Amino acid sequence: MKIDHLLDTLAASSQIVPLLSSSAELAAMTKQTTNPKVLLHRLDALAGFDEFAVLAAIESLAALRHTSADDRLLVYLDHPVELIRRHATWRLRHRPANAAAYRPLVRQVTIGGITTMHAHRTLRAWAPHDEVALASIIIEELETTPSAAARARLVDTLGVIGGPAVDEYLRRMASDSAEHDPARIAAIGALSQRPQANATMMLRGLARVDNDLGTHAALAVDDLEAFERAPQRARSGSGLRVSQLSLTGQLDPQLSRGGQGDTGGVASLLVSVGEALASRDDVDHVLTIGRGSLTDAVAAQLLPDDGNLAYGVLAVGDDARPADEPAATWEHLPAIERGILRVLRNRVGVDILHLRMADVGTLAGALAAKELGVDTCFSLAGDPHNVIQSLQDQGHVDRNSFIDSSTTNNFWFRARMVEGLAREASRLALFPRSGKHRLADRETPSENPPSDGSGPRSAVVSEGIDLTLVRRAEQELGRHTNGASPRPEVLAKLAMRIPPHRRHLPLLISVGRLNPIKGMDRVAAAWASDPSLYENCTLVIVGGSQLDPTPTEQGVLAAIDEAVPHGTPARAGLVLFGGRSRPDVALLLAAAADGLDDCWAPGGTYVDGAYKEEFGLAVIEALAAGLVVIAPNVGGPPTYVEHGVTGVLVDPADDLASGLQHAFTLVEVPGRRRRAFELVEERYSVAAMAEQLVDLYRPQPALL
Repeated sequence: MKIDHLLDTLAASSQIVPLLSSSAELAAMTKQTTNPKVLLHRLDALAGFDEFAVLAAIESLAALRHTSADDRLLVYLDHPVELIRRHATWRLRHRPANAAAYRPLVRQVTIGGITTMHAHRTLRAWAPHDEVALASIIIEELETTPSAAARARLVDTLGVIGGPAVDEYLRRMASDSAEHDPARIAAIGALSQRPQANATMMLRGLARVDNDLGTHAALAVDDLEAFERAPQRARSGSGLRVSQLSLTGQLDPQLSRGGQGDTGGVASLLVSVGEALASRDDVDHVLTIGRGSLTDAVAAQLLPDDGNLAYGVLAVGDDARPADEPAATWEHLPAIERGILRVLRNRVGVDILHLRMADVGTLAGALAAKELGVDTCFSLAGDPHNVIQSLQDQGHVDRNSFIDSSTTNNFWFRARMVEGLAREASRLALFPRSGKHRLADRETPSENPPSDGSGPRSAVVSEGIDLTLVRRAEQELGRHTNGASPRPEVLAKLAMRIPPHRRHLPLLISVGRLNPIKGMDRVAAAWASDPSLYENCTLVIVGGSQLDPTPTEQGVLAAIDEAVPHGTPARAGLVLFGGRSRPDVALLLAAAADGLDDCWAPGGTYVDGAYKEEFGLAVIEALAAGLVVIAPNVGGPPTYVEHGVTGVLVDPADDLASGLQHAFTLVEVPGRRRRAFELVEERYSVAAMAEQLVDLYRPQPALL
């Protein structure tokens, strides 16, 4: 029997990604079982093997049509392992409302992070069945909870429960000057989605106060007024109306924050592709939604649309509940969803919302689009499946340690979220993959939609770069070389960081966020491990904040210090250059390729130290700038890096240092630079990407 095979696999196999697939398959078969009582006992036996098996059993228990499954899931709410408690909380959302779980789930709402989000979503799903009882329990918990952050989390959940008693409680809390500001802000946000609560006049009064509370109240008034308008404005033309969303890093229309915090390639990509889409005759409007400060959010609401291009900004977190790290943003799902709804209701109506990343912003965007009846396009990357596979290939995670890794990185939930988004989206944008490197074929079955047309429309879409930045950088560098202009400031600053005795050496450069997944510490360790490398090139790491690093950046900086200790010979050749604007990065790449008189030699190379790269925009930029590149042979790079000609593809299991050495031997390969640039110009420009996206976004022609 198939179920027997799956149960045996889940009990004994060691390969994590296939195990995740087996767990999903068993849960799907559980829904159809004709003998739930027998299967219930077999799931009990499965759960006895180890903690991974418990997680798999919980997934099937949630699908089992037997009341005893609820009793098992309730027991897991008190399990000593955090991930198992969290898993049961999440999967209970798919069960009928259970009064015995109300109080344990309400207590979990107060914890923070993704635990809060899971408890919130389960209670939200159950609320229509028992509004009065749930509201009463949450209010009781509020009466005994002193923590400002915990009170705000409880109010977020109370805010999605209907009823006049809840309306009254939220109004009272929002106007109570003795209440903690975070809880008042949460109450104000909840009221913004409750036009029946008759809170507009009270909120207008609060909006007159010149502080953050008043600003939130002003935004809430905007939300309530949007309910009175038509959900979408009249169409002004026949072209597409597109919205795109990403909360990874700050929305940065000027491309000035690259590599700082979580502002990486995706944040920059959205700006460039938005401009490319908006320049097309067949696109009427592009709305890009991203993250910013509270001031930015208000300013974006007040700004008129700039022709057919507009920006919407969401403010996430406050002093009591900061959201400066990805793990901390999950609990802000209610506020993020409200912010997305606000932007979509107040701007030109859209035909499709493009979502990327396996994060809370994407989840909130999918929920908001569903509420408004807007189609979604989802960029289906292999994350987190590819990340898990790479970690296991490197020996960094196994069946047992996966529990700790998933507790921190939410791997199991994010894998299921990606699979669900892929099923529910009306369009899928797939990343290019090649041959043996195509991990996603076995990891994410939903990447291959049904051939009968029942699945979402899909197309392979190559991400692109703005080649005008590359051309401008080359022109500016040429003007300096010819003496027609002074040395660009960013190059002058880098030159000052390089000791005089090293100014005859080429650069080895890497650009990206200081996040463990980017492998900057791995690059530093490989370079510093080999005298033939650190004595013959200067390593320049562009990314992160040197003055005010986030906790994640601090961890990477500490790892770099451990790999290249201060006072060692290699340390003199390491430059930590911090995050730079996209135009400055383009200048640095061009100058690394061509050299800078009396500062560094021509013939530099670029390295991407990640164990896997879904696509690799910075690698594409480096190729266009004329650099030999070193990149992982997993994910996107094998589709555009010509190994041994334009760059070096390194297997995650191989020695990165040898790849760096190989790359420097390719600098003088005849025609290499021209070959790389022509490839990028033809296939990986942002204009080419925009054309591929428009083809995917267009509605299907009606069948006769």
